[in-house]
Amino acid sequence: MSAELKTIAQKYYRVQVTVAIYREGNLSYKSEILSPAQFNKRTEAREHIRTEIRERLEHSMFFRSTRLDYDLVRYTEESTCNTYLRYSIQDFQN
Repeated sequence: MSAELKTIAQKYYRVQVTVAIYREGNLSYKSEILSPAQFNKRTEAREHIRTEIRERLEHSMFFRSTRLDYDLVRYTEESTCNTYLRYSIQDFQN
């Protein structure tokens, strides 16, 4: 057996937040932000997302989105420019 140590690729997870702004029903801006936090288990990343959503619902003007492709939405008073958020888990190897 070789004296070299074999490195085992370990999987880790990060949360990606997609921000989309719709003006008068048309997508006008979309950006994806990758959280710097790393999680060893997918369940840890899911719990982070649940906590983030719960905090936004309690402390901001975001609501649960009725659109299937987004988790949260913030409406303007005129409802002509709405902000949507989507959380997803991304897999990585180191």
